[in-house]
Amino acid sequence: MNNVKYRRSLLATTMIGGVALAMAASPSFAQSQDGTTEVGEIVVTGSRIVRKDYVANSPVATVSAEQIQARGDVNVEQILNQLPQVVPGLSANSNNPANGSATVDLRGLGPSRTLVLVNGRRFVPYDKSNAVDLNSIPAALIERVEVVSGGASATYGSDALAGVVNFIFKDNFEGLAVNTQYGISGFGDGEQFNASAMFGANIADGRGNVTGFVGYADRDGFLPNEDRPWALSSNAGGSGTGIYGGLNNIGTNNYTAVGCSTAPTPCRRSFRTAGVPGQFNNDFGLGASSDRYDFAPVNLLQSPSERYNAVLLGHYDINDTFTAFTEVFYTNTRNNIQLAPTPATGINIPYGNYFVQNYPALLAYANSRPNQTAPLNFDRRMAEVGARVESHDTNVLQFNGGLRANLGGDWKAEGVYAYGRTELRTSIENDVSRSRLAAALAAGGSATSCAASSLQLFPGCVPVNLFGAGTITPQAANFIRLNFADTSIFERQNLTFNVTGTAFELPAGPLSVAFGAEYREDKLSFTPDAAKASGDIFGFNAERPVAGRTESKELYAEAVIPLVRDVPFIKSLELEVGARMADYDTVGKIYAYKAGGSWEPVESLRFRGIYQRAVRAPNVFELFQANDQGFPAVLDPCTTRNPSSGAARTLSPGVRNFCTAQLGFDPVAASFVAQNTQTESFFYGNPNLTEETSDTVTLGAVWQPTFVPGLSMSLDYYDIKVDDYIGTIFGGVSGIVNQCFAAGAAASGTTGAPVSAVAECNNAGIGLPLIYRDPAGNLKARAPLGNVSQLQTSGVDFSTRYGWNVPWGGGFWGQKLDVAVNLTYLDSYELDGIEYKGTVGAYNISASLPEWKANVSLGYDFGPVRVNYSGTYIDAMDNQGNIPAFEDGGYVGTDSYWYHDVSASYDFNDNVEIFGGVRNLADKAPPVFDNANDGNTDPNNFDVVGRYFFVGARLKY
Repeated sequence: MNNVKYRRSLLATTMIGGVALAMAASPSFAQSQDGTTEVGEIVVTGSRIVRKDYVANSPVATVSAEQIQARGDVNVEQILNQLPQVVPGLSANSNNPANGSATVDLRGLGPSRTLVLVNGRRFVPYDKSNAVDLNSIPAALIERVEVVSGGASATYGSDALAGVVNFIFKDNFEGLAVNTQYGISGFGDGEQFNASAMFGANIADGRGNVTGFVGYADRDGFLPNEDRPWALSSNAGGSGTGIYGGLNNIGTNNYTAVGCSTAPTPCRRSFRTAGVPGQFNNDFGLGASSDRYDFAPVNLLQSPSERYNAVLLGHYDINDTFTAFTEVFYTNTRNNIQLAPTPATGINIPYGNYFVQNYPALLAYANSRPNQTAPLNFDRRMAEVGARVESHDTNVLQFNGGLRANLGGDWKAEGVYAYGRTELRTSIENDVSRSRLAAALAAGGSATSCAASSLQLFPGCVPVNLFGAGTITPQAANFIRLNFADTSIFERQNLTFNVTGTAFELPAGPLSVAFGAEYREDKLSFTPDAAKASGDIFGFNAERPVAGRTESKELYAEAVIPLVRDVPFIKSLELEVGARMADYDTVGKIYAYKAGGSWEPVESLRFRGIYQRAVRAPNVFELFQANDQGFPAVLDPCTTRNPSSGAARTLSPGVRNFCTAQLGFDPVAASFVAQNTQTESFFYGNPNLTEETSDTVTLGAVWQPTFVPGLSMSLDYYDIKVDDYIGTIFGGVSGIVNQCFAAGAAASGTTGAPVSAVAECNNAGIGLPLIYRDPAGNLKARAPLGNVSQLQTSGVDFSTRYGWNVPWGGGFWGQKLDVAVNLTYLDSYELDGIEYKGTVGAYNISASLPEWKANVSLGYDFGPVRVNYSGTYIDAMDNQGNIPAFEDGGYVGTDSYWYHDVSASYDFNDNVEIFGGVRNLADKAPPVFDNANDGNTDPNNFDVVGRYFFVGARLKY
């Protein structure tokens, strides 16, 4: 048989462990005339042990530079999000929620549980979430990406709970390479341009090399428009906080004027005529007569962005034993999101306010209350102040420097010092100041002048008239407008020392080992603007300052032990083991370990399996988060109509009585309807958190039949179980509300139980109720973190690839054909006993979890021409809100989707290549569904741009 040995340079175009990403085809395997290739030693992601083949016991997927180039992807997350193993995180099309970053989320365990490496080393996170911003990774510099899904903490330590994504950059470069690319959607918007240059030279007679890289990328944003009618109007029924304003009834001091009952029932009034209260039209269809607000038209579908990258890589052979090396990465990214104007809720307008006193119809309403002089409870969309704009300016610096040593034989050592720093400045425009609005509404003023007491505090105070659309003057809007900025700084220092080599020879081969030590310190400081910290804001979430540090000292060791080789039915049998001990200053000592192996009965077939115990220590923000505000999409159980669909809801007797105790009136008799689809919530960290632990089992087989050269197939089963999962108690705000109301309904007899008497509605950790209501009856929630959840997910990954040198190659028929299929079946995704497999939406967790997801790619070479096809399949999904455990239903899900991409390139000569392509060739619009993640759909899972064209050129000298 041929002695098949792989060359290191093929790693970008072949499979690791039989698994490869099929986004676009890669060159087929190159072989010498005798069928052999040269030996090369590599370190496969998932282990630090040097191996002489690409067969790993943990399934590893690769993405090559050729695949990224074929799709024309400027942003790294675009290519990763096509992987079946990835549940898409934040991206360029995220707007609400969004923070300007792009992240990767393996198996849906969360971006903070996916460890991101660059050249095998940790990369600095971008903010308090502890996730890495993929905007800091220049796509043009990538040689390949290796993805290990499943725990890898025994090798890499904390944060590798879900797995590892390792970006390996091009280095040791000589010459100059210039790349440029331009793209635009079929609608003439969403333009993107990027250019980069890589340059390098050998030094000291080839003993060293310096490689540099500079890159620039620019992306235009766009809003919903007629070309994308699916995005023009909110599918969630908009918001009850409209531009005309809303006067709320207070159950303890209800209105008895015309149109309002004498009982304490909802009596919400709108001001379509300035100063004249009228019936609030709660039309969820958002027609012309609806008093609800349609926020969709002003929310960005693609965020504008500008990015600069600079990278310097160098190494120098001091002598035959020692090599010094350094890596410096710098990125500046600027982008922004845009949201609807501020929804100001819970405004208390003094009875003596000038406009209250001088609008007769409004004054009659105020006087119809038992307590006439009490403040009026009011809501209003502050449209005159303008759309809210949140801008992000991120500076990322990562420095790695160290020494590599050849210790004799195949023994090698490496010591590295790494320092990373991310500074994120978030600027907010067009919010509204609570204190300034209160001053502008204070009693004692006039139509043109604020009260004397207000002028003492704010000499530039201008009165504000809230009672109607367009009633706030430009001068008043300028006075209450609030622009502010926050700063988040994350710093990491990391010392690592690794040794690899052969401990001794066994009859079946060398016993290879790796061992080492690591020290890591993370520091976080988050400094919100004074107005944000004090809560003097309406339109964004209030946040408190956070500062803290964590420190760990770690030891690890791993080994590959050959047991049997070249006997009948055992071509190879080996064992892989590893362990890591980490001592944290927060949670103490934690342990991770792995054990697995492989059996190759014949040369072309290998069975493999591995068990891994992974750990993740809580990060600084999870420990110290302090009462931050948010607005998750949560349905008020007391509403008699669904705010998203307008459909009637039936309240059980227990829920009805529990609601009555909270509201002060019977919600069914009063036809109570919640005004907003989002519930104001406050989020808390927990200094008593302990580490998360996960147990991952993978079992699979790799088949590379000798009788079909170029064919590889793999099949792997995975099962991941995470215990002590750090998350919001009861799985999220929706879970908190559901648990509380279920217990409250059970405890309510003919008279409803008070919230204080229901254990599930209270939390000893924060010493406060988990739910409460404001004076207008709006539901509010408090959401602390805890080691309270369990997540388990399992499924099957299948991959096949066939690379064929066409026998009649040449001429019209071409020379090379590549075909690849990658498919994942999701068997289960269960969080806190609730099965989310095959669902989409943000009812309780924000995720798209199709049962089947696949990629197909074809590549064909015609001499200097290369053509590529890539298809992505996403299975149909039910709506998350229809899960029986939530006791709700009637929501719309999604159909199955196929996306088709094509591209081609032409090599004029060895120095010039041009390329172009079309993404989303069929111009398929995304699905619109209820409880959508963002903008009527999931913009990170489905394409919102439409057909997209790109062209470019690559020059090499």
